[in-house]
Amino acid sequence: MLTDLQRKKLTRYFHLYDRDGDGNIGPADFERVVENVRIMSGLSPESHRHQGLRRTYLARWESLRRSADADQDGRIDVSDWLAYWDGVLQADDRYQAEVASVVRRLFDFFDADQDGYIGLHEFSDLYASYGLSSALARSIFTDLDVNHDGMISRQELLDIGHHFYRGDDPSAPGNRLFGPYD
Repeated sequence: MLTDLQRKKLTRYFHLYDRDGDGNIGPADFERVVENVRIMSGLSPESHRHQGLRRTYLARWESLRRSADADQDGRIDVSDWLAYWDGVLQADDRYQAEVASVVRRLFDFFDADQDGYIGLHEFSDLYASYGLSSALARSIFTDLDVNHDGMISRQELLDIGHHFYRGDDPSAPGNRLFGPYD
């Protein structure tokens, strides 16, 4: 069962996709993220990189829809979302597959210079793809970069993801991975 803190964090995560505030997420919400990345990265709609990202996000949506859309209406509301994540967090194999997939996808795409780290600029691009400000990205990056080296490695991002999804310590920096949740 999700703790209060997990509910707050996961609800915040839900709202990153539900930018129109209609209380549901659907394929258009995933398309919006992909389009933001395309524009921000200066990719043409026909580019291999854009098409790959689009396929990945739409496959993610389809997988989520199959697992979380309880009433099969083609949309996921916040209660569907929280129930989905409750199931994922209860099963170690599902958790490992889900979190590893999210972290790999985020890291691989946003490590634009492919140096094995996500720097502040790359992290700001990640936030911009969800329509969040660069000021918020800078603030969150500073919190997440616990060793203060100006970079987040793949392992650090996995640890941050673990704190975000499974953590219940209100002081853990990973809680703010997707922004403030209060």
